[in-house]
Amino acid sequence: MDLLKVFRREQWDACEVPVGRHTVLTYDLVTPRETVKAVVWAGGPRLFHMSARNSYSDQVAERILNCAESLHLRVPDAGKIAVIPVDFSPVANFDNIVVVAPEVDLFAHLSEALRKAIYLVAPAHKSEFTDGMSAKDFRHQIGRKDGWRVYIYRWNRLEKTSPSWD
Repeated sequence: MDLLKVFRREQWDACEVPVGRHTVLTYDLVTPRETVKAVVWAGGPRLFHMSARNSYSDQVAERILNCAESLHLRVPDAGKIAVIPVDFSPVANFDNIVVVAPEVDLFAHLSEALRKAIYLVAPAHKSEFTDGMSAKDFRHQIGRKDGWRVYIYRWNRLEKTSPSWD
Protein backbone atom coordinates (compact mmCIF):
# COMPACT_ATOMS: atom_id res chain seq x y z
CA MET A 1 0.00 0.00 0.00
CA ASP A 2 1.37 3.45 -0.92
CA LEU A 3 0.73 5.34 2.31
CA LEU A 4 1.35 8.76 0.75
CA LYS A 5 -1.40 8.14 -1.82
CA VAL A 6 -3.75 7.01 0.93
CA PHE A 7 -2.85 10.06 3.01
CA ARG A 8 -3.45 12.36 0.05
CA ARG A 9 -6.92 10.84 -0.50
CA GLU A 10 -7.84 11.38 3.14
CA GLN A 11 -6.22 14.81 3.47
CA TRP A 12 -7.64 16.07 0.19
CA ASP A 13 -5.98 19.50 0.34
CA ALA A 14 -2.43 18.10 0.64
CA CYS A 15 -0.24 19.23 -2.26
CA GLU A 16 3.04 17.84 -3.47
CA VAL A 17 5.76 20.50 -3.15
CA PRO A 18 9.55 20.64 -3.03
CA VAL A 19 11.34 21.50 0.21
CA GLY A 20 14.99 21.76 -0.73
CA ARG A 21 15.77 18.61 -2.67
CA HIS A 22 12.87 16.68 -1.09
CA THR A 23 9.36 16.26 -2.42
CA VAL A 24 6.75 16.19 0.33
CA LEU A 25 3.04 16.71 0.86
CA THR A 26 2.01 19.92 2.60
CA TYR A 27 -1.29 21.39 3.70
CA ASP A 28 -2.36 24.36 5.79
CA LEU A 29 -4.92 24.59 8.57
CA VAL A 30 -5.98 28.22 8.63
CA THR A 31 -8.04 29.89 11.35
CA PRO A 32 -8.48 33.59 12.11
CA ARG A 33 -5.93 33.23 14.92
CA GLU A 34 -3.25 31.05 13.37
CA THR A 35 -1.98 29.09 10.41
CA VAL A 36 -0.58 25.61 10.91
CA LYS A 37 1.57 24.32 8.07
CA ALA A 38 1.94 20.55 7.98
CA VAL A 39 4.52 18.49 6.08
CA VAL A 40 4.17 14.76 5.44
CA TRP A 41 6.65 12.38 3.84
CA ALA A 42 7.19 8.63 3.50
CA GLY A 43 10.08 6.66 4.92
CA GLY A 44 9.80 2.98 4.10
CA PRO A 45 6.56 1.56 5.52
CA ARG A 46 5.97 4.66 7.63
CA LEU A 47 4.71 8.21 7.25
CA PHE A 48 6.26 11.12 9.10
CA HIS A 49 4.44 14.33 9.96
CA MET A 50 5.78 17.66 11.18
CA SER A 51 3.90 20.91 11.58
CA ALA A 52 4.45 24.46 12.74
CA ARG A 53 2.01 27.02 14.09
CA ASN A 54 2.64 30.56 12.79
CA SER A 55 6.37 29.76 12.67
CA TYR A 56 7.01 27.48 9.70
CA SER A 57 10.46 27.73 8.14
CA ASP A 58 11.54 25.99 4.93
CA GLN A 59 15.09 25.96 6.33
CA VAL A 60 14.09 24.11 9.52
CA ALA A 61 11.90 21.72 7.52
CA GLU A 62 14.73 21.05 5.08
CA ARG A 63 17.20 20.41 7.92
CA ILE A 64 14.80 17.88 9.45
CA LEU A 65 14.24 16.21 6.08
CA ASN A 66 17.98 16.07 5.35
CA CYS A 67 18.65 14.51 8.75
CA ALA A 68 15.77 12.10 8.36
CA GLU A 69 17.21 10.96 5.05
CA SER A 70 20.82 10.64 6.21
CA LEU A 71 19.99 9.02 9.55
CA HIS A 72 17.21 6.82 8.15
CA LEU A 73 15.18 8.39 10.97
CA ARG A 74 15.34 5.93 13.85
CA VAL A 75 11.83 5.18 14.99
CA PRO A 76 11.04 4.62 18.65
CA ASP A 77 9.84 1.41 20.22
CA ALA A 78 6.11 1.11 20.77
CA GLY A 79 4.87 3.61 23.36
CA LYS A 80 8.15 5.55 23.37
CA ILE A 81 9.80 8.54 21.71
CA ALA A 82 13.21 8.81 20.08
CA VAL A 83 15.38 11.90 20.55
CA ILE A 84 18.03 12.28 17.86
CA PRO A 85 20.81 14.87 18.21
CA VAL A 86 20.98 17.19 15.18
CA ASP A 87 22.97 20.33 14.44
CA PHE A 88 20.44 22.96 13.37
CA SER A 89 22.87 25.90 13.32
CA PRO A 90 22.76 28.45 11.78
CA VAL A 91 19.14 27.78 10.73
CA ALA A 92 17.62 27.49 14.21
CA ASN A 93 18.62 27.07 17.85
CA PHE A 94 17.32 23.51 18.28
CA ASP A 95 19.50 20.55 19.33
CA ASN A 96 17.37 17.50 18.53
CA ILE A 97 14.69 15.92 16.44
CA VAL A 98 11.96 14.15 18.40
CA VAL A 99 10.20 11.21 16.75
CA VAL A 100 6.98 10.13 18.42
CA ALA A 101 5.42 6.70 17.92
CA PRO A 102 1.86 6.44 16.57
CA GLU A 103 0.53 5.72 20.07
CA VAL A 104 0.38 9.47 20.64
CA ASP A 105 -3.00 9.84 18.99
CA LEU A 106 -2.85 13.22 17.29
CA PHE A 107 -4.38 12.07 14.03
CA ALA A 108 -7.88 10.95 14.98
CA HIS A 109 -9.30 12.32 11.71
CA LEU A 110 -7.32 9.78 9.65
CA SER A 111 -8.15 6.15 8.93
CA GLU A 112 -6.91 3.45 11.29
CA ALA A 113 -4.34 2.24 8.74
CA LEU A 114 -2.77 5.70 8.58
CA ARG A 115 -2.98 6.32 12.34
CA LYS A 116 -0.92 3.16 12.91
CA ALA A 117 1.77 4.23 10.43
CA ILE A 118 2.21 7.97 11.04
CA TYR A 119 4.99 9.27 13.30
CA LEU A 120 5.13 12.81 14.62
CA VAL A 121 8.47 14.60 14.10
CA ALA A 122 9.43 17.91 15.72
CA PRO A 123 12.50 20.01 16.40
CA ALA A 124 13.40 20.22 20.10
CA HIS A 125 15.78 21.72 22.61
CA LYS A 126 18.02 19.37 24.58
CA SER A 127 16.16 20.06 27.85
CA GLU A 128 12.66 19.28 26.55
CA PHE A 129 12.59 15.50 26.01
CA THR A 130 14.73 12.44 26.72
CA ASP A 131 15.36 9.49 24.46
CA GLY A 132 13.13 6.55 25.39
CA MET A 133 10.61 8.75 27.22
CA SER A 134 7.16 7.18 27.25
CA ALA A 135 4.40 8.46 25.02
CA LYS A 136 2.46 9.21 28.20
CA ASP A 137 5.28 11.41 29.51
CA PHE A 138 5.53 13.10 26.10
CA ARG A 139 1.82 13.95 26.20
CA HIS A 140 2.29 15.27 29.74
CA GLN A 141 5.21 17.48 28.63
CA ILE A 142 3.29 19.07 25.74
CA GLY A 143 0.19 19.55 27.90
CA ARG A 144 1.70 20.84 31.15
CA LYS A 145 -0.07 23.66 32.99
CA ASP A 146 2.80 24.69 35.29
CA GLY A 147 4.77 26.95 32.95
CA TRP A 148 7.06 24.19 31.63
CA ARG A 149 4.82 23.19 28.71
CA VAL A 150 6.69 22.47 25.47
CA TYR A 151 5.01 23.99 22.42
CA ILE A 152 6.40 21.59 19.79
CA TYR A 153 4.50 23.38 17.02
CA ARG A 154 6.31 26.68 17.64
CA TRP A 155 9.47 26.49 15.58
CA ASN A 156 10.54 29.92 16.81
CA ARG A 157 10.46 29.05 20.53
CA LEU A 158 13.39 29.58 22.87
CA GLU A 159 14.64 27.00 25.31
CA LYS A 160 12.95 27.51 28.68
CA THR A 161 15.14 28.20 31.67
CA SER A 162 12.26 29.11 33.98
CA PRO A 163 8.49 28.60 33.94
CA SER A 164 6.61 30.78 31.47
CA TRP A 165 3.05 30.81 30.19
CA ASP A 166 3.58 31.86 26.60
